[in-house]
Amino acid sequence: MDPEDVNDIIDALKNVGFHKYIVLDDFHYLKTDVQKDFAIELKAFHENSSLCFIVIGVWLDENKLITYNGDLTGRVISVNADLWPQKYLKEVIYKGQEYLNIKFSDEFVNELVSSCFDNVYYVQEVCYRVCELNGITATQRNTKEIKCNTQTIQQLIRDVVNESAGRYRAFIIQYSTGFQDTSLQMHRWLLYPILTASIEDLSRGLKYRKFKESLEKNHPKGSDLNWGNLTQALKSVVSLQLAKQIQPIIMDYDETNLILHIVDRGFIIWIQLSDRNELLELAELC
Repeated sequence: MDPEDVNDIIDALKNVGFHKYIVLDDFHYLKTDVQKDFAIELKAFHENSSLCFIVIGVWLDENKLITYNGDLTGRVISVNADLWPQKYLKEVIYKGQEYLNIKFSDEFVNELVSSCFDNVYYVQEVCYRVCELNGITATQRNTKEIKCNTQTIQQLIRDVVNESAGRYRAFIIQYSTGFQDTSLQMHRWLLYPILTASIEDLSRGLKYRKFKESLEKNHPKGSDLNWGNLTQALKSVVSLQLAKQIQPIIMDYDETNLILHIVDRGFIIWIQLSDRNELLELAELC
């Protein structure tokens, strides 16, 4: 059997009666060239077998695999597992209440889901810590009312976010150095619009135009920049993070829609709670 021949792989799996799903987790950690090669092979698997692949990766571009191989159009279904509207976050809290036989106040629920940037981890972690503060370690025999004021909720969120502060600072320092020292330092300057953007813009994603406008105003070369260098720097956002062993990755660039997304929502909250000038100093941008 030739392990590099798709048809040999298909025949081998048929011979052993394989009928399960094939799950590829952490797909985003593969080198871009490997991801592209696999996207090409996926078409052969689709056409010559009944095998079904579940590809899990940290990106918000629904057409990532299709970008790598246009022949996958109509053959791939995208599921955004990072989509957590407030009603779903509330369901997480309500399910936990049922299991523990406790009752959070409506004020607590509303304050928490509106302060966590649609991040289910922060919702679960804050609820867990509130339970610890109230001595809840198992299902209660009688329903117990749990109260927690706004100040405590905000402090708990800050505590959870600050646990990742060291990782976020290391990301800024490592990413700013780029692959190597260059005169334009494009990767360092990519951080400028990110570290100065509004929280709303960071949540939606920063468009290519936003980077161009920011660098025109703030980069030493300004409007004399070759914008092809900006495009290349944005396209290599993930590969640079992998080269620097930044895991999990913080951001990803959607080449189809020309938008840079912060895929680690905790990073957005951390920026909101940080002094922006200190972050710019960390990246040596001021």
